[in-house]
Amino acid sequence: MKNLVIMSLVLILSHCGYSSIYKNQQSLDFQLNLIETKGDFEMNNLIKNEIKLYSNKNSLYIYNIKMNTDYKKKVLTKNSSGVITDYNLSVATVFSVNFNNKNRSFKFEENINIKNQTDIFEQNTYEKDIKRNFAFLIKEKLISAILTINDN
Repeated sequence: MKNLVIMSLVLILSHCGYSSIYKNQQSLDFQLNLIETKGDFEMNNLIKNEIKLYSNKNSLYIYNIKMNTDYKKKVLTKNSSGVITDYNLSVATVFSVNFNNKNRSFKFEENINIKNQTDIFEQNTYEKDIKRNFAFLIKEKLISAILTINDN
């Protein structure tokens, strides 16, 4: 029964015109220049590195971007002895994009609730992985937003 459902899903999705919105992004041709960054230093660097990997330095289509990030780590719950058990990690990023004298602003937010781990090294590694994932997701959202500038 499980195989029948999977097969049906594959057949339906393969014939309905479905395609990922990020499918052709790597073939797009534009340069993203971060001209100003404010806010959380580590998040800014992670997002900047993600953008550099995507940007085409030889493109004629140049987007000048200002970025402001706000990263927060909030305590959600503590146990009866006062030890923190849960955190909320969140980042809000505001981009101001200038292309052909058109200014557009975009705000993207990501957050996740995590459990506190007893091993500090593991906790820090996990948080760094989450920050890298946040940076990747924000870059993907920025690219999609920039594509809408071209459509208008």
